[in-house]
Amino acid sequence: MPPGGVDPCRGGPTSDGGRRRTRTRSLDAGRGSRAGSTWVRKLVFFCRRRPDLSHEEYERSLLVGHVPIALRHHPTMRRYVVNVVDASAVPGSAPIDSIGELSFDTLDDYRDRLYDSEQGREIVGRDVAGFLAAADAWECTEHVQRAGAWPGPLGRRSPGVKLVAAMRRAPGMDHDAFVEHWLSRHVPLALAHHPGLVRYVTNVVDARLASDAPEIDGIAELHFASEEDRRTRTYGSEEGRRAIEADVARFVSGIEAWVVSEWPCRVPGSGEAAAEFTGD
Repeated sequence: MPPGGVDPCRGGPTSDGGRRRTRTRSLDAGRGSRAGSTWVRKLVFFCRRRPDLSHEEYERSLLVGHVPIALRHHPTMRRYVVNVVDASAVPGSAPIDSIGELSFDTLDDYRDRLYDSEQGREIVGRDVAGFLAAADAWECTEHVQRAGAWPGPLGRRSPGVKLVAAMRRAPGMDHDAFVEHWLSRHVPLALAHHPGLVRYVTNVVDARLASDAPEIDGIAELHFASEEDRRTRTYGSEEGRRAIEADVARFVSGIEAWVVSEWPCRVPGSGEAAAEFTGD
């Protein structure tokens, strides 16, 4: 296992100190985090490259080398989205290189049935060791607030601009109160005052996959049609900006955020990227 985090290709036990269960029903009942009576578990990984690699070398190793291997040897992985970090969007955000989104029917499918064979486990492990230094990971419940036209062609970069933001709750607020405020009060404001938002996903953090992962409460995904829209249409008015900023201050104590290039690689109902995925 890489130092300082969790190996995204090995499902280890989670300590009691990392557990925090909030089984929240998806607000997008037909499309997101619940299929029939089964809770689909979404795991989000913040990944850092080996120090001997440049970010560009890491990106190529991930997209061209690792993605086809993961698709071949992770049969229980229902959805796989790779986000390559292009830039920090908030000063002081952690220096990470990619954000992985892996979804499974159950957490046991990740822990106990991740690989197609022992040989597959060894192949994935050798590949990961070649580019990944460490990763922190969280188990989440996904809520699709605005679906948009997603995904595009698998194995290709999604059009537009995507922002991923990790949030910590305000002092004196417990996790459940944070979730209630975020989903019930802030989401309607965001949908009303962010006219450029074409897709909006809120991921409620239920647990850390390792007790040394940073304590965060939610991970938001905000998609815009273009960089111009992100810069000029994040807010519909100055009044809307003030309303959003005032509300964020009520339930959030800290935000880290990154601009990413999104690469959907496997999506239920849409198939998966070709085995000869090139990352172009």
